[in-house]
Order: sequence, then structure tokens, then C-alpha cells
Amino acid sequence: MFISFSKNIVTAMMIALVGLSMSGCSKTAEPAEIMSIEKIAIDGYDPVAYFVSTKAYKADGTYTYSYKDLTWYFESNENLEAFSADPEAFVPRLGGFCAYELADEELVYSDPRVWYIHNRGLYLFSDEDAKKEWFRKIDAMLSASQKEWDLLINPEEAIE
Repeated sequence: MFISFSKNIVTAMMIALVGLSMSGCSKTAEPAEIMSIEKIAIDGYDPVAYFVSTKAYKADGTYTYSYKDLTWYFESNENLEAFSADPEAFVPRLGGFCAYELADEELVYSDPRVWYIHNRGLYLFSDEDAKKEWFRKIDAMLSASQKEWDLLINPEEAIE
């Protein structure tokens, strides 16, 4: 009974969090494993290009790959092949949502043009100001954003 009650509290908190974060902010997102718009991952940006070209590249849809029920776009066949060999190496951390806002317990869409690779992980941000603020206390922000992401993806584990 206690576990059931706790799950209900966590569920209610999640609903309240999403509801509160949606008020007044048009960029607020719904929880999802990976940020997508119309089933296109990270707004059509090539996740491999960040690592190999060190730039954000919006692909035209010539090279695509289906992963986690989303379509991923690539700049080249080489990038597609690299992704298909090890998708998790290139999938943005924190579902591609804004790392700074997530640390502040808000789920906000990122702008895939604002990014940073840290410890072999791709992090995206809603804007340059969010990215700068995240870097001011990177270790604390990284920990807080990961903790919040884990809670959003697996709310049942918060009870244990």
C-alpha cells in the first residue's frame, strides 16, 4: 500500500511539474525519451556531425535512419553508418532537451544549434544564455540535470 501511495504521489508530482512548467512558456516539452518534432529526432540535425564535423548540421533528409521510433537525419552516408553501428554514442544526453533548464527541473526543447560535447556526450541547450549558465557550475548542473532526467524517464525508481 505504501508503494502504491508513493507511486501516486510521484505521478501527481510529474503531472504538476509538467503543468506548471507549461504555464507561460511555449518552449516547454512533454516528457519523451528523445526530443522530436513530428517523429524527427533533434529537429533534423545530424547527431554524428557534432562529433566529426564539430558543427551543427541540419540534414535535408537524403540519409535517414530509424532508431527508438524516430527518424534521424544525416549529412552523409558515412555519418549514417557511424550512427547505425553505435547509436547511443551519438544520441544527445538528457533526451536532447535543454540541459540547463532540466537542472532547474523544467523540460524545455533545445535549439540543436546550441550544443557542447562533454565527456563524449552531446548536450543541447535552449539558447546561448542557458549554455553559459550551465557552464558556470558544470559539475552541479550536470548532476542535477541527470538526476531530473532519470526521475522523468523512470519515476518508479524514485520510490526505491
